[in-house]
This record gives sequence, C-alpha cells and structure tokens, in this order.
Amino acid sequence: MSSLPTTTLRVASMLFKPRRGATADNVAGVVAAIERAARNGVELAVFPEACLTGGIGDTASSDARRTRRTALRELAQGIDSAPVLAVADAVERTGVAAGVGLIEAAPNGDLFSSYVVCLPGGERHVHRKLQPDGERHLARGDRFTVFDTHWGWRLAILIGGDNYLVENARMAALLGARLLVAPHARTGAIDAASSEWMRRALPARAIDNGMFVVYSDGACDGIQAGEDAGEDADENAGEGGAAAIVDPCGQVIAQDGQDPRGDDMIVADLDPALIGTSPGHRWLDARRPDLYARLATGRAREMPLDARAFEPRTASARGSVPVSFAMVRRERSQG
Repeated sequence: MSSLPTTTLRVASMLFKPRRGATADNVAGVVAAIERAARNGVELAVFPEACLTGGIGDTASSDARRTRRTALRELAQGIDSAPVLAVADAVERTGVAAGVGLIEAAPNGDLFSSYVVCLPGGERHVHRKLQPDGERHLARGDRFTVFDTHWGWRLAILIGGDNYLVENARMAALLGARLLVAPHARTGAIDAASSEWMRRALPARAIDNGMFVVYSDGACDGIQAGEDAGEDADENAGEGGAAAIVDPCGQVIAQDGQDPRGDDMIVADLDPALIGTSPGHRWLDARRPDLYARLATGRAREMPLDARAFEPRTASARGSVPVSFAMVRRERSQG
C-alpha cells in the first residue's frame, strides 16, 4: 500500500457531451474546457468516456455488428494521434492534468474504449476498459491502471462498466489508489438505469475502499446501423451528462447542478485527511485474504470446503443420540 497524500488536490468533473464523427470539434471543446478549469485553479480535469471520438452507443444487434464495427473503426484514433497530442499540449500550456476518453485503434487492429490521463511534464497513462459488456466489437483490457502523480496522490482509472464489479475497485485500492477516476458514457434511455445505478454505487465503492471517486458521464452519442453521423450535428458538445465527486466516507461532496461556477464542470478540493480516517481505509488492513481463495478463483461452488475456514453450522450437537418418537391415537369408547 502506498503512503497517504499530504496535499489538497483540486479536481473537476467535466460536463461534456461529445458528438460522434466530430472529433475536431470535440477536441476543441475539451481544450477550451481545460483552459476554463485552469482559471478555476483546477489541478485535474476528468472528462467522460470516449469524449474525443464519441461512439459509445446502444448495443448493436448481431445483424448490425459489422456495420457498427466499421463505423467505430472510422472514428478510432491511436494513443499518439493528433487529438490526444492536442490535449497533451493544452495540459502543458495550462498545467492542468486531464483525463480524456477515445475509441482506440490498437496497433494489432483491436478496438478499445480507452482513457488517457495526461500529466504536466509529458507523462501519459492509458487504461483500456476491462468490462465492455454489450460492445462485442470492442476488445477487453487485461490490466489495472494505477499510477503515482507529482501531487503525491496515487490514481486509478476504471471506465464505465469496470465500476460495476466490486472487485475492480477493491483491486485499485489494494494497489494503493487514493483517487478513482470513473469516466462513463450514458447512451440514452436504454442506459438511464445504469447511469442512476452508478450514482448509487460509487459512494459504496468510495466508502468500502477509503478512496475519493470522480465520476463524469458524457451522455455520449451512439452509433446505430445505418445512421448518418451528421444527423445530430446541430447538438452542442457541452450539453448534457452528469457528474459527481465522492469522498472516502461515501459522501457526495459535489454533483451537477450544485456548483456556482457554472454548468460545464463541478469542482471540489480533496482533503487527504479524510482518507486515513475513513472506515474503508481502516478496514483494508483487517482483511483476511486466507479466507478468500474461493472468491479469487471465481469457482467458489466447485472448490472443496476447508473445515478450518468454513465450520459446518448444524442443529445437532456432537455426541447426540438419535431418539425415535411415535404418536398413538386412542379411540374413545362409546358409552
């Protein structure tokens, strides 16, 4: 476990709605938002999933999957592409670190929903979504992304559905993360329940693991088979979305609609003292990993029970003697 941070960190969750097929406009909007964040003294700006390219949309049917993959491939960008470098340049110019999402075209041809945190000084950290459920054309990432920063804070990234599994947030905490960056892309009415679930679940992730959580939901435009990428060109990139910042005690300290600085971001100063005093942080050291082998393998029902860890609980006592009972019915004689 890494040491606790000692300095306050000012973070912003950015309310930003990207448009699919309008990467240049999305990038320009992100850069302008970073500049606004700098004027508010923000040190880390968290943007939604796929905010540079758009493209996270409703689940495609099997018939539409090939068309959808082609459309996503046209949107996809490399990690060292011009859109990412433009964000990195804005980070260098303003001193504001920024997390941005994109559909990534990997060198081997795979597509990922990826998230890049650009830090001042040129350092970049990339996370590939571990749980792209319903997006069968997107490959799955194979590792956790946890890293140290020049502020003395250790950060982790989990994208969208990565946050649905409690094990992912716990692993981030065990790897020493004190701040979880949780970008998301809500995809309309079909996913409204998931977005609301995130609002309830993230405080639980925070308090269970003694970490801050910054949530940014971009209400991302999706890609449907046969859609024209220009159909929503009149929509403004800065509208829509949701945002929340949660402390290690599970308290929502800022959310969209509550920040006086405007409706394009929410801002909070993260007090590191809350980490050490949070219940989740204290209980991390009290875990019993020796009891969790069945959980770690994912085959709990197939593994034999270890009597030392799982004592049978029954109603009978050791050394008891079985007793038989008989019920006899008397017939009353007629007088």
